[in-house]
Amino acid sequence: MSLKLNKPVIHHSTFWICYFILNGLRWGSYYDDYTYSFQSNLINFAIHIPLSYYHAYYLLPKYIPSKKYLMYIFQLSLALTVMMYLKVFLTQQFLLPVWPEAGAQAEILSMNHVIAIITGELYVLGITTSIALTRNWIANQRKTRELEKQNMMTELSLLKSQIQPHFLFNTLNNIYSLTLDKSDEAPDAVMKLSELMSYMLYQKETRVNLDDELYHMKNYLDLEKLRFGKRLDIQFNVNGDPTQVRVPQLLLLPFIENTFKHGVKNKLNQIKISLDLKICEDFITFEVENPSIDKVQLPFTLAEVSDKNNKKGGFGLSNAKRRLGLLYDERYTLQIEDGEDKFKVTLKIPRDE
Repeated sequence: MSLKLNKPVIHHSTFWICYFILNGLRWGSYYDDYTYSFQSNLINFAIHIPLSYYHAYYLLPKYIPSKKYLMYIFQLSLALTVMMYLKVFLTQQFLLPVWPEAGAQAEILSMNHVIAIITGELYVLGITTSIALTRNWIANQRKTRELEKQNMMTELSLLKSQIQPHFLFNTLNNIYSLTLDKSDEAPDAVMKLSELMSYMLYQKETRVNLDDELYHMKNYLDLEKLRFGKRLDIQFNVNGDPTQVRVPQLLLLPFIENTFKHGVKNKLNQIKISLDLKICEDFITFEVENPSIDKVQLPFTLAEVSDKNNKKGGFGLSNAKRRLGLLYDERYTLQIEDGEDKFKVTLKIPRDE
């Protein structure tokens, strides 16, 4: 039956073995007696190792976080005293004949020798404590990053899942009207809505192929055409190959959805919406342009909409901007032009193969 050691045991053993060898070589060179040096280190490390673990895994976590500093100093002093006498005893038993500092009991327990022993132990405690604290700091940083990543993924999922209720209700009403009229478009509309809702709600991948995203964006546009009929004039241009590109799911749809939510409230008979997607070597640029809102009808502008949270919930430019910040940090650009004749959004994101 083989004994399988876990990583912490291997790491700790490697550290102490390497430290023992280096310390033995150092003092062997100093005394010009490597045999004595390694014999002495056997005793020293019999003291160093239990004292180091007692300090790192008991004294520090028990007294320092609770700010019981006096108790910590007392316990550490007591441990150092016990270890000092133990070291003297072991030295007298095993090394006294060859010990360079060998002498009478009074000399062994002299102030200089006691200070030397305690200083040596504090030196080892300083090294091992620094390693333990550094390891704990790295572990805490890793946990913090994992927690931040989990929180970010949770927030991204929430932002992605916030679908405009009015789109669903309007589409269902339109489909209901088609069924009453026994229109041939009804089955196709139901299928498009089913595919779109399934894609929005049940897609688990954080990034999807751009051609899949475009397919569902076109389904969305087809469903909006049911609502506006011939009044709606959509131009959708794609420059580049979307088959080899991956994008965050539902990243572009909010800008189209925002157009239908706000940009078609004007009094124009014809509703013109222009969509342009340019796939370059390093970036993807997406532009949405439509006539401006009739500002007499609404108590706000689209520029204000872009900077405020959508209080009615669902997607909105504010949610889209928050999601872009989580996904790309400072590696994206979003420009919003709210002019007298048109409203235009230009988004530029890094290309992800």
